[in-house]
Amino acid sequence: MRPWAEALATHQQLAAATARRDAANFDVERARSERSPSLDVVGSFTQLDAAPRFDFGGGMTSGKLFDNDNFATAGAQLSVPLYMGGSISAGIDAAELAATASDQELAAITQNIKLATGELYVQVLRAESALLVSESNVATLEAHTAVAKNRFEFGDVPQNDYLAASVALANARQGQLQAENALDYSRAAYNRFLGRPLTRPVSLDPGLDIDRLIPEGLGVDRLTELAELQRHELTSLQSRADALRKQSAAARGRSRPQFALTGGYMFLENEFLDTDQFWMAGLSFQWNLFGGGRDRKHAASLDRQAMAVSYSRNDLATTISLQVRQAWNDRREAEHSAIVADAAVEQAMENLRVVRNRYEAGASTNVVVLDAESLRQQALKNRDDAHHGVALAKLRLARATGLL
Repeated sequence: MRPWAEALATHQQLAAATARRDAANFDVERARSERSPSLDVVGSFTQLDAAPRFDFGGGMTSGKLFDNDNFATAGAQLSVPLYMGGSISAGIDAAELAATASDQELAAITQNIKLATGELYVQVLRAESALLVSESNVATLEAHTAVAKNRFEFGDVPQNDYLAASVALANARQGQLQAENALDYSRAAYNRFLGRPLTRPVSLDPGLDIDRLIPEGLGVDRLTELAELQRHELTSLQSRADALRKQSAAARGRSRPQFALTGGYMFLENEFLDTDQFWMAGLSFQWNLFGGGRDRKHAASLDRQAMAVSYSRNDLATTISLQVRQAWNDRREAEHSAIVADAAVEQAMENLRVVRNRYEAGASTNVVVLDAESLRQQALKNRDDAHHGVALAKLRLARATGLL
């Protein structure tokens, strides 16, 4: 459906989720860069209050060690991590899982926007149908009022028939005005959600192509199984929990010995050394033997956070199963209601035709005609509501199963 594309192109929630997804991907690149060599360049200039001298005791001092009372140093150091206790690998895994969670959240928000767009779409169709029913009601009552007026003028019926028909017609016209206002509002709400000007004309296709969203012949149990596999929210929470566990492993890894290969270059401005440039290479070692248990407690905290997310994920799984079952029952009820409503419209139309003919022939009363028109109007409204309810139920079932 083309409005889905319009809503997805303009909706701010989706833009925010996209930005979060992009941020998560940058975090993955940052985590991977921890494996890469790092190069640090340093330099300094030192100004002394006096040039240094050697003190030989007895008041004897040497000459100035430097021609000036200042000197400069510069250097570059390359460091390549060799073993970081597994913290780098765990950090990369955690970042990748967090990025997966962001992707799934983006997909879930996309489906929410599509569902909201579809609901507003159907609401406009419902308002258009309601206006058509109101216009039909006005037209029917105008014709009946004209008949009642003629019969009253000929003396066939009391004035009460004409007055009652006129009041019913006035009420119908009021109802038509309300239906017009409701349609204008529903179109404005639809346009706002799609990022359009509120007054932009809305052209809709009454035939919603949503049957293809759900495979045919699947029962509620099979659809529930599909939801467990397809719902992005479940995958997102699972990835969040796994990412927290990997972050916990990274925290534990930082408490283990750390080894890195280092190499560098140094320049030292001096007057007495035979060279002022040095190349060096070495193996660095670091092990925080006691840090107050910071890494261990941080890891334990992350493990508990992962447990909390897992519990939330399990709770959501049961909620989704309930959503699927409710959406399934709603669709079945709506489809049955549509069949019944279609038959009721045919009966109400025939009933109105019969009582109008009898009234014109003087064999029925005005009240019976007005009641028959009320029944016809209600039957038409029920029919439209039922068919639009089928469309809504199918959309919501597709969202509940993650197939939207």
